[in-house]
Order: sequence, then structure tokens, then C-alpha cells
Amino acid sequence: MDKEKNHLYLNMFFGTIGIVLVGISALKYQVVMDDIEGYIISYAGFIFTAGYIKYIEKKAGISNKIIWIKAGISIALFLIISFIFYPF
Repeated sequence: MDKEKNHLYLNMFFGTIGIVLVGISALKYQVVMDDIEGYIISYAGFIFTAGYIKYIEKKAGISNKIIWIKAGISIALFLIISFIFYPF
């Protein structure tokens, strides 16, 4: 891979970590505040942001296969972290 492609994948990695952290913070908000409106707004923002990131990655030329693999990994990472920190 060339240097530009590696830089693109590095930014994609940090974007994925960032969106997972935003989701975890929305979960923390739900646990601490017990506010249904804030819960809906924070998760709607999380979903819209994830959709926008997917759109940007597609515009950047990243293949659908890599986008879906990244999405699966980020969902699994979110679930694992949320069950570790906030068991139900």
C-alpha cells in the first residue's frame, strides 16, 4: 500500500474509535441521568454520525467490504465495552 492509503486507513481507525467512545458516553449518560429524552437524542446523534462517517468513507474510495468489516468490529467493540463497564 502506498503512504496515502495507509494514512486513510489510520484516520478510519481513529474515526472508528471516536464513534465507539461517543456511543459509550451516550450509554454512560443513560445510566447516570436516567433521562429518556437525552437518551433518544444522544443515540440519534450517534446513529446520524455513524451514517455520515460511512458516507465520507465511501466518498474517500474505501471499498464496501472494508466499511462493513469496520462497522462489524465497531459494533462488537461497543457491545463488549458496554457489557464490561455497565453490566445489565
